[in-house]
Amino acid sequence: MPKRKYRVISEWYVSEFCGLNYPPGTWFTNVPLGEAKIYDILGLTEEEKKMITKPFRPVVDALVLLDQEVHLIEAKIRDDRGKIEQLLLYEYLFPRTPEFQAHANKRIRKILLTPKPAGDFEKFLARFGIEIVYYRPAWIEEYLGSLEAKYRRITGYSVSFD
Repeated sequence: MPKRKYRVISEWYVSEFCGLNYPPGTWFTNVPLGEAKIYDILGLTEEEKKMITKPFRPVVDALVLLDQEVHLIEAKIRDDRGKIEQLLLYEYLFPRTPEFQAHANKRIRKILLTPKPAGDFEKFLARFGIEIVYYRPAWIEEYLGSLEAKYRRITGYSVSFD
């Protein structure tokens, strides 16, 4: 059986969700967080430094800057378990990101955006302050149907999270 080609759809998914749920100009996708240290031995401009360090910084799927809080959004469409750890890392890095110092003291909401039911896993995530937001547009049904069964589950765990 030929292997299906992997399609990156999380950017569309996150952008559509943010466009429907947040005011224009408050949300950004693929935002690097943290501060990468580089040694300025070449006399680089600030813009050149940003271009050099961007690939070495963790990137959150979406960042929403509101008056009172910041939303860090990570999409989980396929069964990839690293999203939970990524949200915890992003929460740590956000206040340490030079570009967002004006927002460093705002409340941070960690949001796992998914079209798939999480069941008891939702309670487990709540222990770490991670909220699950379900977003299931019609077009995602076709995509989910095209995935191998092992990628359709939310966690892939067979244990109880009570």
